Amino acid sequence: MSHQATNWAFQQRGLKPATWRVLVMLADRHNPDNGCFPSQQQLAYDAEMSVSSLNDQLLKLEDLGLIRRERRINPKTRKQMSTRYILGFEDDFAQEPSPNSGVGNPEIPSPKNAESRLRNSETNPVREPVTTTTDFEAQTPDPAERCVKACGPGLSDYARRVIRDTDDVIHGWIEAGVDLEADVLPVLTGRTATARDRVIRTWDYFTQAVRARQTRREAQEARAGKNAENQHVRSSAPDSDPVVCLARWINSGARVPPSAVTNTQRDALLARGLVSEARLRALQIY
Repeated sequence: MSHQATNWAFQQRGLKPATWRVLVMLADRHNPDNGCFPSQQQLAYDAEMSVSSLNDQLLKLEDLGLIRRERRINPKTRKQMSTRYILGFEDDFAQEPSPNSGVGNPEIPSPKNAESRLRNSETNPVREPVTTTTDFEAQTPDPAERCVKACGPGLSDYARRVIRDTDDVIHGWIEAGVDLEADVLPVLTGRTATARDRVIRTWDYFTQAVRARQTRREAQEARAGKNAENQHVRSSAPDSDPVVCLARWINSGARVPPSAVTNTQRDALLARGLVSEARLRALQIY
């Protein structure tokens, strides 16, 4: 979390509530040392909307010149990694892109993918530029290694050695839209919490449980996104005042990270009577 990123996000005016919420969630996920690398599934969960709705808001933020996206490829496995989001206040945002990406330079078009790697309903898939390996990428643990570390005593020492021969199963999950943090790791931890007689020799042992968790999560995200969109439609024209937008978010009952509200904003909310002290305490903001 970066206070500089959060403060910058709250200074942006004239945004629709859904667009503004996504910008705040990006700022909340920003690390002042490494940058901003959340998955789209994580962002959709944070903003309480579907992945399709999230992509619409990300495109709007790009069109407004508030964010820029860079696609990252693991140099060893050539697998696609989480996208880097460069926010408007960062020094990297104003730098000229590499000739391969073309983003920000109208004379050099960005490369186009045949189709989006995410399963969503857009007729215009999100197209993101290719970039070189960052220092943060080199420090990111391999997904298979993270899976091994997430397992408990139910995965014996012998199984930990032989199961690495089936790491392609994990890459297949990720390519199919399964979220490592939200779907895979919780299943592995839960299914290996206790020691067992049967030796697990392949990651495919967990496939059915991982798929089931993914299905439940996506259904919950779709319902949350539909409810949020319906609420926006019913509401009157949104107020461009960021404090009013913040109050509407807090009073909606949605998840609000404590780091998304600064002390100055909290005092302004209370002084204008837009939220109650009890509500802020319930959210651990006050």
